[in-house]
Amino acid sequence: MKRERSVRQQENEALAVDIRQIYEDSRETYGSPRIHAKLQAKCQNMSRNRVARLMRMHGIQAKRKQRYKTTTKFDPAC
Repeated sequence: MKRERSVRQQENEALAVDIRQIYEDSRETYGSPRIHAKLQAKCQNMSRNRVARLMRMHGIQAKRKQRYKTTTKFDPAC
């Protein structure tokens, strides 16, 4: 017998779609605090922990900036 999804599961699935859209619009740089702020601006109220949990469940993780690394050592004799 097939079980029906609960209302909470349906809301989480819809929320995951919104989270992924915001994440992709930010060029995959936004983490849970920024995504949470964007969702609240759209009048979708939920906790930041819920957003973070859904991001973990769907493998969404913000990309970090790469640090600048000097690749050439200048000769001080020049």
